[in-house]
Amino acid sequence: MDKVVLITGAAKGLGRALAEKFLAESWRVVATDADDLSMAGLLSHERARVIKMDITSDESVRSAFNQVEKDNIVLDLIINNAGIDRYFPLSEAPVASFKEIFEVNVFGGYRVNQVFLPRIKKPGGRIIHISSESLNLTVPFMPYPLTKKLVEGYAKTLRIELRFAGIDVVIVRPGAIQTRLLDMVSNLKTGEERWILKKQFRKFAETASNEIGKTITPEKAARFIYKVSLVPRPAAVYKINNMLQLRMATGLPFRLFEKIIYRKLL
Repeated sequence: MDKVVLITGAAKGLGRALAEKFLAESWRVVATDADDLSMAGLLSHERARVIKMDITSDESVRSAFNQVEKDNIVLDLIINNAGIDRYFPLSEAPVASFKEIFEVNVFGGYRVNQVFLPRIKKPGGRIIHISSESLNLTVPFMPYPLTKKLVEGYAKTLRIELRFAGIDVVIVRPGAIQTRLLDMVSNLKTGEERWILKKQFRKFAETASNEIGKTITPEKAARFIYKVSLVPRPAAVYKINNMLQLRMATGLPFRLFEKIIYRKLL
């Protein structure tokens, strides 16, 4: 019997590469995204099931679940891949801006796991969360690492809980991948004129793309994640393309790191 994977954020970037990789390996793929029109290329594939699902909406996730349940699909794997990145001063941006990124990156995966739990194979199922090597990075104007830090804490707690049900929970912590998220860094706007910190944000926008380091293609990351999905007794965390410089930077005493960042943006 074919194995089945549900992938969130499957329309573009890493999510699309994951869908194509699993299909190439003869899996059945439930490809979900808030915009199903951009997944038209998957519609013609006989093993692909395309479902529009907004992971920030209880109603949308429940509707997608009902479709999976109606088709009597049992999931071997869920990959919580959907994510967004935003850049703004946490001291000035409205609460809605801060909540938006957490709603997608943190609560989206929580919502999908909780709703789809009845359809995950027990025992033998698996959940993979896509994290980021930036999770320990404390940098102004970047709420994204905060969300990934919380994702990893949640995923590790979930791993302990679901072990009792025979379900593995795994974190994949990639470095820079050539996706739209990376394009956002390279094309940052200079900020809003009303911001008190507009000069510092402008400096951040000018230098951020130079700090990215080595990148990998979505296809390479997808191949790695596919291999992780097959590991019989998986570890809690797997890393790919993590930067030594970033690990060293996050290992510095905070007072020293703070001074370096302050001088860069002064």
